[in-house]
Amino acid sequence: MEPNWKPLVDKLGEKRCAGFMFMGRMNGINLYKHGIARMYLNLDDRGQCYACREKWRFETADFDAELAKLEAALAELGETLESVYDESYIEQKRKALQKAGISHHRIEIQPEDLSIN
Repeated sequence: MEPNWKPLVDKLGEKRCAGFMFMGRMNGINLYKHGIARMYLNLDDRGQCYACREKWRFETADFDAELAKLEAALAELGETLESVYDESYIEQKRKALQKAGISHHRIEIQPEDLSIN
């Protein structure tokens, strides 16, 4: 599946998307996970925001409120939306966890377009 970055870029601008990973689509909703904060912004192709509830149930959500939660979490970590989540950042995190005695394993999968009825 090709990542669809347009809805996120339209909302944030390219520079503020630096920390996101495209996790796939579910029921027409693009799932964008922030690598540092480990939080999602979920947008359909028109840019409507959704919050994921239990059992992968999506509800429309206020984009500004969801973005504020994400920015607050990043601020607590000393990061911003412009902070890049790349191999260098991941290696730095792995070393810090290792130094603290915490093992870290990373699994990478290729998402598919899913529909749940």
